[in-house]
Amino acid sequence: MTSYGYRLFTLSVFRGSKRTPINFKDCEGEHYKETVARLLKSLEVPVVGDPPSSLEEAAASAPDDFRGKPALRIEGVELVDNTVRATVWVGKIGSHAKAMSRDVSVADFDISDKAAINGFRVVFAFPEDGTKGILAVESISRSCPVAPLVKWLRYRSLEEDHKKNQGAGVVALGWRSKVEGLTDEARLAEMIEAGLAQGLVLVKQSITPGRTRAEKEFEIRAPLVNDGKVKQVAALVRGWAAQAKDGDESHAATTNAQAARQLAAIVSSEIKDLDLNDGWVELADPDDQVRRINPSTMTDVFTYKLSEDQPVDTPKFYAEVRGTAVGLQAAAKIAIEWPLQ
Repeated sequence: MTSYGYRLFTLSVFRGSKRTPINFKDCEGEHYKETVARLLKSLEVPVVGDPPSSLEEAAASAPDDFRGKPALRIEGVELVDNTVRATVWVGKIGSHAKAMSRDVSVADFDISDKAAINGFRVVFAFPEDGTKGILAVESISRSCPVAPLVKWLRYRSLEEDHKKNQGAGVVALGWRSKVEGLTDEARLAEMIEAGLAQGLVLVKQSITPGRTRAEKEFEIRAPLVNDGKVKQVAALVRGWAAQAKDGDESHAATTNAQAARQLAAIVSSEIKDLDLNDGWVELADPDDQVRRINPSTMTDVFTYKLSEDQPVDTPKFYAEVRGTAVGLQAAAKIAIEWPLQ
């Protein structure tokens, strides 16, 4: 069954390889919302394959066989106040052999050399003055094309920069976007306390004598049936999520090994001192998909479910995105005035 939803990310922009985020209002004489709208429109012509890692790589001869390569195209780019909205069509060349009509009098259409594509709506939202915005990307049955979108925006920015400074001997830098899951620790805790946590998994791995790979030495699985332990796990996970959100480098973040020992202590005092490498909470999301929750997955974003079988219309999609984002952005220290429609 096809399910529809959306995921939320924080978005920061950097110049070239620099590590200090740019204020959106100071993107070389314009606000970044103008920049991203222009870059999105440059992708209205379909692109196939992954973007080159550099302009030099792009100059090399293109492959003859595109079968199995990802394809992407943008349409419907709109700049509305502090938001930029568009639809990203993505698929893979040759992923399907034929397109079939319900009308038996119409022959199947060969699409083995074409990409069967789905449209994913996206919304970029920015503060007038600040370094962190929000990106919402539609999810269809757990597919969410944020990675190819960000990569192609980066490459188109490199191309634009190169053309603007061609002949001036200036190295093209372009704008580089960084996206991270907009963590919602309160929702995580609510899901755990609502009984969606299926249990805890604790793992000990050892390196083979040839040091070629890690092999599982043992695994402990413990169900969460005690209400007190459920609340302890929920509180622990909230701490991991808050730690990931703060991004405070003044103290070390909890490692997966440390998290495993924390979980072991909740399971039983008899195993709290075991030498463990990894551990996680197994959580069934609203789509009944099981995901692992531990410190290294805290930036994985939630899918906010919208519907089954049929996508919601665009006004409702935007309203749902806006409502969720407004509820989360204060805790993420983001101040965006979202348009009502």
